[in-house]
Amino acid sequence: MSSLSIRDVHKAYGPTEVLKGIDIDIDSGDFLVLVGPSGCGKSTLLNMIAGLDSITSGEIRIEDKVVNDTHPSERDIAMVFQSYALYPNMNVEKNISFGLEMRRMPRKQRRERVAEVAQMLQIEPLLKRKPSQLSGGQRQRVAMGRALVREPKIFLFDEPLSNLDAKLRVDMRTEIKKLHQRLGSTIVYVTHDQIEAMTLATKIAIMKGGVLQQLGTPAELYNQPANMFVAGFMGSPSMNLIPAELVASDGEPAVRMVRKDESSMLLPVGDNPAYRDWIGKPVILGLRPETITDVGSAEQDSPLLFQGECLIDVTEPTGADVFAIIELNGREVVGRMRASCGAKVGEKLSVVFNMRHAVLFDPQTEGRIG
Repeated sequence: MSSLSIRDVHKAYGPTEVLKGIDIDIDSGDFLVLVGPSGCGKSTLLNMIAGLDSITSGEIRIEDKVVNDTHPSERDIAMVFQSYALYPNMNVEKNISFGLEMRRMPRKQRRERVAEVAQMLQIEPLLKRKPSQLSGGQRQRVAMGRALVREPKIFLFDEPLSNLDAKLRVDMRTEIKKLHQRLGSTIVYVTHDQIEAMTLATKIAIMKGGVLQQLGTPAELYNQPANMFVAGFMGSPSMNLIPAELVASDGEPAVRMVRKDESSMLLPVGDNPAYRDWIGKPVILGLRPETITDVGSAEQDSPLLFQGECLIDVTEPTGADVFAIIELNGREVVGRMRASCGAKVGEKLSVVFNMRHAVLFDPQTEGRIG
């Protein structure tokens, strides 16, 4: 296990700057997920950590050693690729042990390590099979086994689950999380799937256009997004972002909401001192779907609950829950209700807004206020 430090890292291909001053520090044993839309630079950053791509400027340290000019084979990292990258002519056992053989590890020791990893990944019955005889999930386990058998300082995963079907992705996420909990290894994991990021990470780095938008725990990014991009990217469904005006209601900051029937309601946003300077100005109100719910599902101990009737435009049943779409300030807004709440299209429902979890953003900079 090793710590990882990325300091002011830039990457340019000619005049095109792909990474623009990335700063990330993680401790030994952390599970860092790099997430963002396609083309944001996350795979480029992973390749630079691995040594597969050069750094234009900046510094990468593994433990206390600067590895900018260190050959990939000397960084003591192991990488799991999206494409599995297995040797088709070797069986599973040889695929896993090949790296150890190249390091001239004695045969008996190699067999012991392979047996240990095969048991951990539950692939013991597959050891004599060729990759062509395996399913996608089995191939991914073998690729993970080849990395695990080496006991490196850092594991790097490059979108390892993107080729799997939805159910298998969920199963493999669970397996990877169990492995991390069991081994306590330092992992850097690239994905475009924010659900993977939320479920796996101890820390998440969200990137956009080569710029680090926010680094923090899943809870920090979900509840305290640094800007509107992070707010909209994390969560499924994503955070509702509603243009509004901040006003004073009984001396306290509140946002005015206009419903579909053109009636208005004031939603208090709490006594954050930063909000005082925004009274009378336009803001963007951020509310997660679960903070807009039916009366029976509301967080009763919240000091900032507001209840009002809203017309239901669309319902989307998901089993235990139903997503109900209402209109506020001319925008479609998603609320999360119990399936039994009685939400019906074209009818009004008593909706509870939990404003304790409301977030306000600057419409110009898109940064969080306060």
